[in-house]
Amino acid sequence: MDILGVIGDVLWILALSIMAGASRMAWSKIPKGESTPVAWSPGGATLLRLPRGPALVLLPAGAFAISLYLLVESRQADDLTLSIIMLGLRATLAAIFAVIHLTQVRRALNQLAEEGKIRL
Repeated sequence: MDILGVIGDVLWILALSIMAGASRMAWSKIPKGESTPVAWSPGGATLLRLPRGPALVLLPAGAFAISLYLLVESRQADDLTLSIIMLGLRATLAAIFAVIHLTQVRRALNQLAEEGKIRL
């Protein structure tokens, strides 16, 4: 195991823990059975609502699956150039998934608060 693979693993662990923390916080604020907004149009209209569980778990679970795939692929990198490229890819995707999830959770909580369904 090389140092670049370990750095990539650490970055994904940080991103996934941030996503899990945001989901856990939102889980405690959203009442059971409440449909949670998960997708919005560019104009701001809600396009999709899901139950609380899938709304808070789908993106982190998908990110985890992608992280496992990238972990396997990064371990098969034979030369230094490919290892650096894989580290860059893993670091970028980890950050992107964390930011998307945090934005989604914040926007959902703000919308539910505006609708009077939760208190922040």
